[in-house]
Amino acid sequence: MRHTATIVIGLILWLATWQILPALAAEDPAPVAPPTATTPTAPDTPAPMTDIHDIRPPVPVGVDLPPWLIPVLLALAAVAFLAALWWWWRRHRKERAIETIVPELPPEMVAMQALDTISDVRGQNGKAFYFQLSAILRQYVFGRYAVGAPEMTTEEFVPCVDRLPIDGELARQLKNLCRAMDPVKFGGLGAEEKQMETDLFFVRGFVRQTTPKSGAEANQADPADAPKALPPREA
Repeated sequence: MRHTATIVIGLILWLATWQILPALAAEDPAPVAPPTATTPTAPDTPAPMTDIHDIRPPVPVGVDLPPWLIPVLLALAAVAFLAALWWWWRRHRKERAIETIVPELPPEMVAMQALDTISDVRGQNGKAFYFQLSAILRQYVFGRYAVGAPEMTTEEFVPCVDRLPIDGELARQLKNLCRAMDPVKFGGLGAEEKQMETDLFFVRGFVRQTTPKSGAEANQADPADAPKALPPREA
């Protein structure tokens, strides 16, 4: 039994020694290589050049202005520009005002000039003639009495005639003319040249009679200026 135990212990020690020795051998540091000698510089290697430098930057050439002068020049230029702009605006405004100021003509002159454009009734279309005659008459009433006649229908305008400061007979003839023009304007009724001339003459007399006159003109009023009574129209 003793020999057997001795043999077993010996085997254990041998195995332990066989496992430990390689591990110890692996932990030994690697030998350090001796330092190599520095290779001497070849005798023909050129020495570094130290007397060559970069090209200097360009030097600015011109007038050397003080820093405060540039803002002053800019401010003067701005003031000169604004002054020129203001002068141009005033001159343009004055010329435009002169061109647009047109003296307003009195309503009787406007009406007479418009009536002259349709004074020659020969060959005129009756419907177009009475549309223009009615428009001239209503525009005159609007300019003279501030009555919105141009926008009114005949049914709306006729009652307003009674409130105008005109002679009663003149108002009656005006209402008759307005009623007589509607069938030609809207109903396709024909119109004779003689009747057209008579109605044109009445409107001229109406404008003359309702135009305000001064004292001297009133004393020298011509009875021919009064509108003549309209002849009865054929049914």
